[in-house]
Amino acid sequence: MNRWLFLWRKWTRQLWVKATAYAGVGVAAALLAAALAPWVPDDMAERLGGESVESILTILASSLLGVATFSVGAMVTAYTSVSTAASPRVAALVTSDDETQKALATFVGAFLYAIVSVTAINAHYYGQNGRAILFLVSLAMVGLVAFRLLAWINRLSSLARVGHTIDLVEARALKALETRRDAPFFGGREGRLTTGAEIVAASTGYVQNVDPSRLQTMAEARDCQVEIVAPPGAFVRRGAVLARVSLAACDEEAQADFRSAFALGDSRSFDQDPRFGLIVLGEIAAKALSPGVNDPGTAIQVIGTGVRLLDVWVQPPEDDGPRPPRCDRLLGPAVTAEDLLEDLFGPIARYGAGDLAVAMRLQKGLAALAATPRLAEPVAVLAQAAVERSRAALPIEADIRRLEAVALAR
Repeated sequence: MNRWLFLWRKWTRQLWVKATAYAGVGVAAALLAAALAPWVPDDMAERLGGESVESILTILASSLLGVATFSVGAMVTAYTSVSTAASPRVAALVTSDDETQKALATFVGAFLYAIVSVTAINAHYYGQNGRAILFLVSLAMVGLVAFRLLAWINRLSSLARVGHTIDLVEARALKALETRRDAPFFGGREGRLTTGAEIVAASTGYVQNVDPSRLQTMAEARDCQVEIVAPPGAFVRRGAVLARVSLAACDEEAQADFRSAFALGDSRSFDQDPRFGLIVLGEIAAKALSPGVNDPGTAIQVIGTGVRLLDVWVQPPEDDGPRPPRCDRLLGPAVTAEDLLEDLFGPIARYGAGDLAVAMRLQKGLAALAATPRLAEPVAVLAQAAVERSRAALPIEADIRRLEAVALAR
């Protein structure tokens, strides 16, 4: 992903950004009413420019602060509930939820609009024509607040549900899987450089994004090839190798140029890291299978979600066909099927070995994936290991025979 696009998405997913933007629009709407006053017909101004607008604004100002406070409290409650019931890694999806951010931003923006408008009215900032404009804007604001409030109430009914959380993670993981499937080597080629200068990290953290276009541009400018050593999701310390270039040496300027294509952070990101979404789904299933929760149904739901995601992963792109790499100077690592299967189904096989329903559902899910030649061998290895774990964990011989029957049918 382009580094500027990545930074823009990361920035705009923060709650305060959208709230600030809506607040700015609300204040601008309140102050621009006076500027639009000359275009208001006199008969409209006489009809709409009375005292009723101040009553509407007072109601908005007095109620929206409480609504915004309640909404923030509800979001914090959902955030805490999701962190406890599912996984702390998915809590960020709650705060970055688009509907949640729009609702909170609308309430804050409308509240500031009402406060600024009432203050301006008391300061005699508007004439009769300006108050008419303010009346129309206030009606539109009331409609927007009502719509957002209803949408927010609907969102609250599902925000903290584990099933909804699984859907959120599935959607983000699906985008990352499709992106990597269509460009398995970041738009370049598979391969490694045996020799060359190393581009090292300037800080410690997780690789959140790699900009292949930036690496391609830098490689063209220096007439070399670049190998991505640390893909998104890798944890690197200061001085660790991020990339390798086919040059004898790199000066500080070249180091900085190549390093700028890598974005590092304190945690992993869903955007370019297909394994992270599957790891989080595995964590949700593991939490559900813990003795304190004991919710095998959630683990079974995760198995179904994982089968859908990996089925998309093995499908060829819609425009499949021979084509040259987009970044011909770039060498990238591949994501293996073994890693994806272990990330998702490994925790379920370990913690669900003693639950017959989960173990049988896992075998059936793996059987569905085994029909794909690309996954047949790693699926067989994982399925056999899961059966061995269940043989040791299931106390009743009849349950073991039922599970073996399902596994043999595969």
